[in-house]
Amino acid sequence: MLRETRTENGAVRGIPAADPRITAFKGIPFAAPPVGENRWRAPQPAQDWEGIRDCARFGPISMQERPGAGGGFYDREWHVDPDIPMSEDCLYLNVWTPAKTGTERLPVMVWIFGGGMTCGYTAEMEFDGERIARRGVVLVSVNYRLNAFGFLAHPELTEAADRGGATNFGLLDQRAGIAWVRRNIAAFGGDPESITVFGQSAGGRSTWMQVVSPMNRGLFRRAIVQSGALDAGIARYPLLAEAERAGEDFLEYLGVKTIAQARSLSARELNAKTQAYRAWRWGPVIDGDFLPGTPAEILAAHRENDVELMAGDTPDEVKGLRPVKSWEQFRGKMAPVYGAWWPELDELTHVRSAEELEAYYRSAGFNTFEIGNRYAASKRFEEGRQTYLYRFCPHIPGDDAGAFHSSDLWFVFETLSKCWRPFRGAHYDLARRMCDYWTNFARTGDPNGTDDDGTPLPLWRPSAGEAWNVMLLKEETVCVREEPDPCLTLEMKRLDAASGRFRGRGER
Repeated sequence: MLRETRTENGAVRGIPAADPRITAFKGIPFAAPPVGENRWRAPQPAQDWEGIRDCARFGPISMQERPGAGGGFYDREWHVDPDIPMSEDCLYLNVWTPAKTGTERLPVMVWIFGGGMTCGYTAEMEFDGERIARRGVVLVSVNYRLNAFGFLAHPELTEAADRGGATNFGLLDQRAGIAWVRRNIAAFGGDPESITVFGQSAGGRSTWMQVVSPMNRGLFRRAIVQSGALDAGIARYPLLAEAERAGEDFLEYLGVKTIAQARSLSARELNAKTQAYRAWRWGPVIDGDFLPGTPAEILAAHRENDVELMAGDTPDEVKGLRPVKSWEQFRGKMAPVYGAWWPELDELTHVRSAEELEAYYRSAGFNTFEIGNRYAASKRFEEGRQTYLYRFCPHIPGDDAGAFHSSDLWFVFETLSKCWRPFRGAHYDLARRMCDYWTNFARTGDPNGTDDDGTPLPLWRPSAGEAWNVMLLKEETVCVREEPDPCLTLEMKRLDAASGRFRGRGER
């Protein structure tokens, strides 16, 4: 087995996974530590090392709230270790490979974790790459900077930055990780010409941005977006000037006047201040270089990168929205959101039952993931490109959360046995099929193939035209043809109207 190999910076030694036919290399530095003068700077090249670097443990997680300390929903699900090492020195990646010699040319999948751009890490237990590697694929997971460490903007930073380095440091970290993979993955048995970038939630949103960034031409071949907001609702993209003003306010909150003074603060102090700060939502900025517009705007202008795409969502992304029990409640919640579009929604929905209004409100209130995926598929179809769409919708046992936001992670990585939930045989069958679909797509751009007994997997047809083919990933998987619901069509019209304004408006 391939237990030792050499990267551009030095030799590395991995460890056998639970399955000794797989080797795991953990904590490989792909960039210099983003500390001191490198805080709020685009990722810099990693330093060389002498001898063989022992890669038996994950690197520290990015600065964020302490995992598992809040008693929240995901603290029970997988943020279970409050004592996991955390450091500003966090730019490390991990590789799981089935290669034996390093001369194979296996497909590569690069994972970007979610967490709202404010939390998350590659060491989460559901992200174990062994089952993906068992299918002849090299799996890489990339860490990146979060919250103020990853997304501060400020006039001083803009003035000092090279092209593409004024802000969006977390996204640039992801890009640097993907570029490292392209340069180094052959040493791990991977094919640098067959890279699939995939992510979920904020990782899915990040994947959209990696797909549309003009800085990424030819960097990777395929992408899978899992519950990643394209633009609507929760995905806001301020212009650089607005983000710079917010950065000036943040420095005032810190009690400093300059970036140099802010860099002199300890990571622990800066993190504490960041977690207490509620005046700004940290996230991607339209900076004119990495991101010249929103992903929907760039897709509408047909200026995204040429990649093959899968995208999907779950029906219960957020089940905790307060229900609407009457037409009056529905109108009170939706009319302010829709503004000038309200009369059209009024005409479409006033004849619906209370149950139908409730179902629509839940999807319109948050499931912008579905809207964005359908929008992207329609824009790609205009260019003659296929998109594989899915909806993850099995019964998830253990509570009444439904097929909740992120519940698909246990299945994609086929790590159900690590979860507290009482999964049973049908769930394990679904996880096996999903991991097959994902790795088949990474291998060929087509998710179809055979199950472990040699029988064909349920046929997944790509989407094209006005209606959409959607794979329903549940206990019995089936691909269906869905005519657009009139309300969903209205949602896409709103997004199209907003996205039509792109003229490279953020370009500098």
